[in-house]
Amino acid sequence: MKLSLVIVVALVAGLAGGAMGALWTRAGAQDPQQVLRARSFELVDNAGRVISFWGVDRGDNAVLAFGSRGLAPGGAHPQGVPADLENPDNQLTMIGLQGADSPMMKMSGADGGTRVRMYLSTNGKPLLLMEDETGPRVSLGIEQSDTPGPNDNDWALAFFPERARIGMFTETEGGQKYVRGVFLLNRDKVKYPYSQTK
Repeated sequence: MKLSLVIVVALVAGLAGGAMGALWTRAGAQDPQQVLRARSFELVDNAGRVISFWGVDRGDNAVLAFGSRGLAPGGAHPQGVPADLENPDNQLTMIGLQGADSPMMKMSGADGGTRVRMYLSTNGKPLLLMEDETGPRVSLGIEQSDTPGPNDNDWALAFFPERARIGMFTETEGGQKYVRGVFLLNRDKVKYPYSQTK
């Protein structure tokens, strides 16, 4: 009889505790005032190594960044795992806002070199830049002047080192603004891999 009473009391207490916990959890989930705030978040792998970072990096960029998980052959970082994803050089993939609040996305190769960048200029015009280990190869989007501004409206698909280009550029004539197409094909040979360093 005592054992039956203990079991019944335990079941009732467990049921009451579960119901109270569910009510408390539901009430907390509906409270719009609850906010989790932090300066950064880190995602770690099974060994405790940081593989993703969400915060402001050392380049003053607000980013969601991913680093090496140590799986790429010949990774560029010690043991294939970067020690610090707050360092922009260790970020293999990054999406976020540059220091001036311009949106940007960057992808790097296993060697740590940048391969793809996509961003908006300070005037909100897009540019996609693709690179290999020696530097830029293809760009698509706005071409900014030496003094970037809202009047930059030259657009192109360009292949580097300036081998081909198709696009349009603006010109002003008699107080009116016009758009003109351009096509360039340079058949001169350039040694590959081309390096921008002189």
